[in-house]
Amino acid sequence: MKAAKQHSLEAEKTKTSLWVHIFFLVFGLICIIPFMIIISASISGELDLAVNGFSVLPRKVDFSAYAYLFRNPKSIVDSYLVTIFITIVGTFLGVLFMSMAAYCLSRSTFRYKSLLTFFIFFPTLFSGGMVPSYIINTQYLHLTDTVAAMILPSLINVFHIIMLRTFFRQLPDALYEAATIDGASEYHIFFRIVLPLSKPVIATVAFLSALAKWNEWYNAMLYIRSEHLVPLQYMLQRMMMDLQALLDSMQYVPSMVNIQDLPGENLRMAMLVVAIGPMLLVFPFFQKYFTKGMTVGAVKG
Repeated sequence: MKAAKQHSLEAEKTKTSLWVHIFFLVFGLICIIPFMIIISASISGELDLAVNGFSVLPRKVDFSAYAYLFRNPKSIVDSYLVTIFITIVGTFLGVLFMSMAAYCLSRSTFRYKSLLTFFIFFPTLFSGGMVPSYIINTQYLHLTDTVAAMILPSLINVFHIIMLRTFFRQLPDALYEAATIDGASEYHIFFRIVLPLSKPVIATVAFLSALAKWNEWYNAMLYIRSEHLVPLQYMLQRMMMDLQALLDSMQYVPSMVNIQDLPGENLRMAMLVVAIGPMLLVFPFFQKYFTKGMTVGAVKG
């Protein structure tokens, strides 16, 4: 009787687990469908999209959007290199400085913790505005037409400091006491003990910072003048604006070019593929830390 009851419970558990797996499988497919539609639209003709609309699979493969996008491959490569540089350097420096600030705020023995907390968090209540920021960055810091203009203004994120500080506070005080008794300095404790134990939140902050740097275009629009310093997102935006201006002008001015032969929605989808492709490849390396870092580093405190 007992064995039959246990067998029934195991069968019910297996059935429930099967339905859970089916649900998440279907949910995963639903999440993948938009990406498939984007890729399909990017390799479809503009006329085909205008007549038949979007579909999961392309009706007729057409790479005209990518041909238009890569008609000047050197500019694409230069923009990629600039974006990769500001993403790597900006993420590394941002995580380093934010984790240092968070470490200071998490230590109860830090004498100026209250003053530093006020200095970091009080500016989040208001914004100085674009004009003062522009004056400071151009007239005083001289960041105009430099790579630093796309790194320094957005180097620190207060929300990320909160996440890091909350996670650091959860580390037992015995670790700090034992390291101090052994003669370890604050730098040794921070780099050799705290950071290795904080991989989940560090990876989460690093991914969020990298995503923000990869999508950088606003500071480039304000401060960048040289073509070889234009990041990928801003270059794609300008390309789309130029094409839209061309399409608008061709509606009123006769031209030898058929307006239906020019890329439109398919070019937008191709730009999405070019812009988000590398980040989709990077995300799996952070995935195992991402959920834990978001929950543990942001719930308490």
